[in-house]
Amino acid sequence: MTEQSPFTTTPFTPTPEETRTLLDWFDRYDEYARRNDTGAMADVARFPLTVTTNDSRGECVTQEWDRDTFVQSMSMNGSTAKIDNERRPFFLDSDLAVVITDSTVTGEDGTHHMRYADVMAKVGGEWRFTHMIQAGWGDMLLQYQAA
Repeated sequence: MTEQSPFTTTPFTPTPEETRTLLDWFDRYDEYARRNDTGAMADVARFPLTVTTNDSRGECVTQEWDRDTFVQSMSMNGSTAKIDNERRPFFLDSDLAVVITDSTVTGEDGTHHMRYADVMAKVGGEWRFTHMIQAGWGDMLLQYQAA
């Protein structure tokens, strides 16, 4: 009898509880974001955090952020924007997932739509985000890096 490989081509199907646990994590994160509690937002990340975007030339920009960089970058300076998120998790297995979020942000300057992805992994049995991926922020990140 041969040992079964840990690798499989069979898609993983999460239980409803596994899906709910991951989406509950995002509900808590969204509450931290609404309160602009960047410290609590950082508490649920795994650092270094990889940030991937592109710049106005279409070139990939990737940075690794430590906790301080995350807190400084994510501060919304008391923004009163209303954010509505629709999330679609794609589980790779019970401990790894990619979550696609469609966001509608309504503020004083109008309504904006965003799509982004978070790579999620369990650390010590708790979900943490390890990668943030969103188009269009590269020019700002490069300016920030140059400062």
